Amino acid sequence: MKLSILLATVSGCLALYDPSSYTDRPCGDDITNLWLDVVAVVDNSKGMRFDGLQSIAASLVSVFGAGTRIGVNSTEKRTTRVGLVSYNEKARVNADLTTYTSFDDLFSGVYTALNDVSSTELSYLSNGLGAAADLFKKQSFGTTRDHYKKVVIVFASAFKGSGDLDPLPVAEKLRTDGAFIVTVAYDQDGNGDLMDKLNLIATPGFNFSNTEEGGNLIGKIQGALMQSNCFCPNNYDQYRVSFADKFSYRYGSCLLPVNIAASWKPAQMSCRNRKAYLATEFTQHKHDFIVKSVSSTTGFHPPLSYHIGLNQVLGKWVWDQPQGLPQIELRSWFNWSPTYPKKSSSFPGVQNLQNSNSTQWQNIDAFKVSTNYICEAYACDTDNYCDDNGTL
Repeated sequence: MKLSILLATVSGCLALYDPSSYTDRPCGDDITNLWLDVVAVVDNSKGMRFDGLQSIAASLVSVFGAGTRIGVNSTEKRTTRVGLVSYNEKARVNADLTTYTSFDDLFSGVYTALNDVSSTELSYLSNGLGAAADLFKKQSFGTTRDHYKKVVIVFASAFKGSGDLDPLPVAEKLRTDGAFIVTVAYDQDGNGDLMDKLNLIATPGFNFSNTEEGGNLIGKIQGALMQSNCFCPNNYDQYRVSFADKFSYRYGSCLLPVNIAASWKPAQMSCRNRKAYLATEFTQHKHDFIVKSVSSTTGFHPPLSYHIGLNQVLGKWVWDQPQGLPQIELRSWFNWSPTYPKKSSSFPGVQNLQNSNSTQWQNIDAFKVSTNYICEAYACDTDNYCDDNGTL
């Protein structure tokens, strides 16, 4: 699915992220603007015990209690729907994705649903996950909220089941369909074994315990939700700590390698027409990430060459920025090829050019040198709502 990003306003973006900090944009972290479809899957078997169930109820409402808009809103698209599934031997849908229309609904509904522990000791997480998958299938995928990211939050006291009751295939299907899985181990024995087992189904980095989070379980779950809510449109690479690991910490920056050659100035205009800009390389890490991105993109061939956002304006080297924002003066980490930059106002654009084992900056004529280029845009996140029409 293609997505188009709707930046609220330039001034709004400045208030949240200031490019002059000379750092790459982090993902938005405004929990009030979370926009997800979430299903909480709660183990209410005998092993959870009443105290555990009450702790889960308190944790769940606290996750969304800092102002997150619950339900749907005709004037604000950044809303979160929350469903609730309890499970033991079987699963029960306590609330589908349309039940809770406000935080008050969520508060009272969660405490009502999680007020009784089952009399059975049987606990089959596969049934709970299956019920969550069914809710997404019926009420999220293929609807006006199809482009909203899906998250399952599991609260479990056991990890059991084999064959048709094995939770691993159900979890794998959820992840394949694009859902994130957050797990919280309520390990009554306290030996860590349950957390290790839940790690098999959790999205990497999203596996937590009620006893091992330094008193910050709510913050950890909220952080996982905001990382889930930080993503890029199709064909864009999300800038992250590790290019090889798509689940490593993600930044709020999206990179689009364009494999149709253009000179520097038209490339800049092409990016702006995509509500983007020519990419920045504030650090060696960002540069190396882009090299790996273009190296894995069809249409980029050794020796690599591509335009980036560095350019000369009034005698100063500055980085391209979203239209309407001031360009940022080159400050630190320099990657010029030997004998560059050429001291000529006739060469105001910059390309990366591969020479032997390194890829370095060279300033060029902004209209006479045509090559591929890299666009960069802000990610879809709590600061930026993205709809499902068109391209970025």
